[in-house]
Amino acid sequence: MRTEERQKAITETVDRIRDCTRGRTIGPEVLDDIKQQLIRLAGETHLFSIEDFPGPEADAKRRSCLYRLSEDDDHGFALYLNVASGAVTAPPHNHTTWAVIAGIEGQEENRFYKKVPDGVKQTGSQVVEQGTAVALMPDDIHTIHIKEGAPVLNFHMYGRALEQLDKRNFWNDQEEVWKTFPAHTDIREARS
Repeated sequence: MRTEERQKAITETVDRIRDCTRGRTIGPEVLDDIKQQLIRLAGETHLFSIEDFPGPEADAKRRSCLYRLSEDDDHGFALYLNVASGAVTAPPHNHTTWAVIAGIEGQEENRFYKKVPDGVKQTGSQVVEQGTAVALMPDDIHTIHIKEGAPVLNFHMYGRALEQLDKRNFWNDQEEVWKTFPAHTDIREARS
């Protein structure tokens, strides 16, 4: 029963997001509308639990994993549930598409950056937790930081599916150079 209720809530949310973008240029105002829809869905905590979406196994190399909840046939409007079960740090990176991250449980710090001649410079930060979200334009740069401890669950929604994003850039601080992230391939299917 919970699976059917969850799928209905996901479908209705993605439909509302698709409708609110129709005929509009994606910018801060549209992304704010998407944030509000995802915050609303994240409030349905009984539908998105660590029991239904377990994190990586204790001996896994990665401390987080993604579950695909929804994706259009043309790979647009891709919604994932990100689950972290340990410390996670992502380097400064862009997405090459719009992105919205909304908190369900736990805390994920997002730090924001601008490009400078010798790399990146932090311009701000926000903790994503229940009731909050962040939005990013295609060229916006951010990092993700999750501390060891309680699990973190949040929504990540993108204008294009992660497997299609093979030109995302990240700043490699050790080599002091921009590099290209390979497209994501380790996504768990959770569409009903």
